[in-house]
Amino acid sequence: MRLTLLLKIEAKLSRLMFITHKTFFPSAAMLAVFFTACGAGISSTEVTIPDEPSAAMQTIADEVIAGNCGILWHAMPTSYQTDINAIAQLSGSKVDPEIYDKSFGLVSRFAEVADKQKLFILNTKLGGELAAEQIAEIEAAWPSIIGFIQTIVTSSISSSAGLKAFEGQGFSEQTLPALFKYSNDLAALSNEENPFNVLEFDSLKTVESTDTTAVLEITFANGDVEAEDFTKVENRWVPAEMATNWSTEIGDAKKQLEAISSEEMAKNKPQIMGMITMLDGILTQLNTAETQEQFDQALQGAMMPIGLLMMQSMGEGIGAPEMPVAP
Repeated sequence: MRLTLLLKIEAKLSRLMFITHKTFFPSAAMLAVFFTACGAGISSTEVTIPDEPSAAMQTIADEVIAGNCGILWHAMPTSYQTDINAIAQLSGSKVDPEIYDKSFGLVSRFAEVADKQKLFILNTKLGGELAAEQIAEIEAAWPSIIGFIQTIVTSSISSSAGLKAFEGQGFSEQTLPALFKYSNDLAALSNEENPFNVLEFDSLKTVESTDTTAVLEITFANGDVEAEDFTKVENRWVPAEMATNWSTEIGDAKKQLEAISSEEMAKNKPQIMGMITMLDGILTQLNTAETQEQFDQALQGAMMPIGLLMMQSMGEGIGAPEMPVAP
C-alpha cells in the first residue's frame, strides 16, 4: 500500500501535467512508428537504413534496442515529422503555462521526496508489512522509477515554453533513450509487458513487394507469426493502416486542440491550482518527516485528500478540456 499510495500521488500529478486524462505525449507517436522503414537509405547516428523493407525494419528495431532511439525519427516520412512537431507545438499554445509548469515542478518534487524518503516508504507499516523479497524487488527497481520520472521532468516537454518549441528529433535522440533504459525495470515492477518487447524479432521476411507496397512476415520472440502490410510514403515504408489513417487522425487532433477554449481553461484554473497546492502540502509533510513515525503520520493524513482527489478524477470533477491522443 505504501508504494501504491505514492504511485497514486504520481498518477494525480501526471494527470495535472497534461491537464486531462487523455494526454498528448509525443513519444507515444514516435513509438507507434517503430515499424517504419526507409526506402531510400538514410543515416542516423552513423547507421544507414537498408533499402529492402525487412532489412530496414530489422535495422531500426536493432538500433532502438541498442539505445539509438533517434533512428525512429529519421525513419519517419518528412510530413509525419512535421505533423508531430505541429501537434506538440499547438498543444503548447493551448495549455495554461502556469498550470503546466507548476504541475511538472510538482512531479519533479515528488521524485525528489520519494528518493529522499525511500527507506521510510519501504519500511512503513501502513497497509501491511512487505516481505523481504518484495522490498528487494522495489529497491532494485527504485533507480529506474526515479530515473523515469526525472527524465520526463527534465525533457523538452517539461515546460510550456519547451512544448511550444517542441522538436521531435531532439526529443527522440535525447529523451527516448533514457525512457527505454528504464522501461524494463518498470514493466517488471508493474507486471506489465514492456512495450519495447515488440521490437524483438526472431526473423523478418519480405513475402511480396512492389515499388510502393510490401508484405512482411514477422516471427516474434514468443513464436507468434504475423503478416504486416506496408506502404511507401515519401521514400519511407510505413504500416499500411498508419498511412491510410494518418492524415485523418492528425486532422482530428488539430481540430480538438483548436477547439480548446481559453475561457473554459480560465474557469477551471482556480480548482486545478487548488489541487496543486494540496498535493504540494502533502509532499512538504512527507519531505520534512525525520522519523518513521512522523512519515507514517504524514502518510496517513494524506490518505483522505488523495482519496478525494482520486474520486474527483474518476468523476471528471476538474472539468478540464480534453487533449487529443496522438495517432
